[in-house]
Amino acid sequence: MTRRLSALLLVPLTLLGCADAASDEEAGPAADAPMPAEASAPAPARSVTIVSPAQGDTVPAGAVEVTLSAAGLTILPAGDTTANSGHHHLFLDADVSPAGQPIPAVENSIVHMGDASSSFVFENVAPGEHRLIAVVGDWQHVPLEPMVVDTVTFVVR
Repeated sequence: MTRRLSALLLVPLTLLGCADAASDEEAGPAADAPMPAEASAPAPARSVTIVSPAQGDTVPAGAVEVTLSAAGLTILPAGDTTANSGHHHLFLDADVSPAGQPIPAVENSIVHMGDASSSFVFENVAPGEHRLIAVVGDWQHVPLEPMVVDTVTFVVR
């Protein structure tokens, strides 16, 4: 009988102990446990925008002025190695250079804006549809990774 009584008393105590362990797990880490370090704020998204000509614009034949804006990075002259910076490059009816390769300069087609400017004028642009691509490159004219790029098509009349 004594063994039976002991067993009956042991069952509720064992269940009580399990309940306490479960509630400790649900409560989370102990108050004296180290807290994980806060994640630093993510860097703002880097982007370049062709402000003008806008997608689908029709512009007069001759000189075409391109205006750019950038966000999430600083536009500086070519050769400046400041972190999170670069300078503009324009591709008029030309394909973008392969990733990791320096952007070439091709007169009136691929333009380096290494003076940190945000506008450029293409002279004598022929009538018809044209594709314009803006790419931000690093201090050595290599496209940033991931690429910071924008593309528009426009028509010259």
